[in-house]
Amino acid sequence: MTIPVKSHYFSESFSKWNINGTNVVAQYSILELEATRIFKVDSYQKIMYENKLSERDVFKIYLRQHIRVLSGNNVCKMKDDIRDIASQEGYLNVEIQFHCDSEENIKIINNAMFNLIQGHIHIARVYVDNNLFIEKALFFNDQSLEIKENVNENSFIKSFGSFFNTGMNHILSGYDHLLFILGLLLIVSHFRKLILVITGFTIGHSLTLSLAVFDLIQINSRLVEALIGYTIMFVGLEYFTKKNNNIVSSVTFVILLNLLLLIVSLMLGISISTALIFGVVIFSISYLFFINNYKSENKFIVVITIIFGLIHGLGFGGFLLGSGVNDENIVSGLLGFNLGVEFGQIAFILFILLTFKILSLLKMNRIISIAKNAAFVFIISLGLYFYIQRLMF
Repeated sequence: MTIPVKSHYFSESFSKWNINGTNVVAQYSILELEATRIFKVDSYQKIMYENKLSERDVFKIYLRQHIRVLSGNNVCKMKDDIRDIASQEGYLNVEIQFHCDSEENIKIINNAMFNLIQGHIHIARVYVDNNLFIEKALFFNDQSLEIKENVNENSFIKSFGSFFNTGMNHILSGYDHLLFILGLLLIVSHFRKLILVITGFTIGHSLTLSLAVFDLIQINSRLVEALIGYTIMFVGLEYFTKKNNNIVSSVTFVILLNLLLLIVSLMLGISISTALIFGVVIFSISYLFFINNYKSENKFIVVITIIFGLIHGLGFGGFLLGSGVNDENIVSGLLGFNLGVEFGQIAFILFILLTFKILSLLKMNRIISIAKNAAFVFIISLGLYFYIQRLMF
């Protein structure tokens, strides 16, 4: 199993189920790197070494133990062979077949990965006689789907609700996106300005999310994830620049960082986009000089957050495309997911603002100052790490 080195991915898997009479066929897909989590359990390492199996074969054994189909109270029989099917590079894609005694009250239970990481998300789509019947996001506290003849689950509201839940969980478990939002909260001191900033970010990520889902733009995930890391680092850098009124140190840091990345990539034979590096440097220097010399920046900051939002929207789009959105559910999926992201984003912002407000009322301004400085260090350090790892590896 070839494992790609990536740092930005959510713990997620996908499945497509086809139910025809008493036969149930599932196509299960997961990132190969994610599948290796099972080897944290010693028994699976033991199975692999004692039986001289590949990691892929051991994962099939794991799936056999953690995916079930029921018909009424009877367990449907799983076919012995779980076969590999074509998949994109870096993903493990298999087909699992079940045979049930009856086609009534079929229930799908997927416990895979949830015992290893509680934040795992599984997106399942179920077809009955080749017609989409239900789609649902499974979480740690909800790992099953029920297929009942008297319930029409293929509705706009059901689809919208499923994707809304997925979007909300995606943003609240997306530590890099939350770090960026936290960085915005650090550099924005007035509520009115905060509204402008969040509006700009929302406009940006909504636009590219839509374009990606409608296949109007192609996503280079490696560059997108690297740029998301850079935006996190950059909001921390902007906070440092404003707090210390020291643009020279920030500009020097940006130039030396990216120059060093170019040199190291050449020495190690790693292919990175030189145009991206120079673009990042030029944009960063221009913006830092702008905010240092142009005092009334409220209007311009909306433009900047739109640009950063465009980048993060491509990250959201990549996730949504992998979650099973298609021609049949594209409207409900896009609307539900985007509103779910917004709901989660607003909830996070309100939580941070409420925390600061309570500390302020308790006259704990010293703690607020320490928290902001600690958050700044955390944001710029992780942003820098994400940028380097995603760009170089």
